[in-house]
Amino acid sequence: MNKKDFRILIVDDDDIAREVVGSVLSREGYSVLSSRDGLQAISTLMTEEVGMVITDYRMPGADGLEVLKSAVRASPDISVVIITAYGTLDGTLEAIAEGAYDYLTKPFKIQQIIIVADRAFRRARLIKENHDLRQQLRETYRDIKLLKTVSDGGNPCITADWIEKVERLKSSNILSLAEAEILKERLIRGDGRQDFNS
Repeated sequence: MNKKDFRILIVDDDDIAREVVGSVLSREGYSVLSSRDGLQAISTLMTEEVGMVITDYRMPGADGLEVLKSAVRASPDISVVIITAYGTLDGTLEAIAEGAYDYLTKPFKIQQIIIVADRAFRRARLIKENHDLRQQLRETYRDIKLLKTVSDGGNPCITADWIEKVERLKSSNILSLAEAEILKERLIRGDGRQDFNS
């Protein structure tokens, strides 16, 4: 995942604030969407893939808390930052309880938005890598289980396909060179009943 793939939705009824934050994040390499109120933002969240939302707290139509709730419902891993000129402990605690990633009080420095966006991007990249790794491990376990069954059958065409799969597992560093050679030898011999860990 690169920054262009990480889409940031900026929600603010103040056109100037929305444009300034949007242009800064665009210069940083992020893809930016914008909404001028909470209702438009909620509609965007229903139709677009978004990795982060930066929303003003007080807006007409739907406030930042409603945007936050909709964003988390649409995508539990999304990072939502609430920005407000009315920072109170109660408001902060409520936003955190609803799943806010961060909470900034106006006036804020533009550098703060860049830092928060970069942290959220790194978090999203780690979540994606973790998800991909879990998927790869599930597929690997399934493949190894099937591999034991296939080696019992001794079918040459199926064995050739599985030898290729073993090579891919070795290339992905899931199997060592020695483990891959043992598996290939057992596939060729057709003695899958033996313990693959020996």
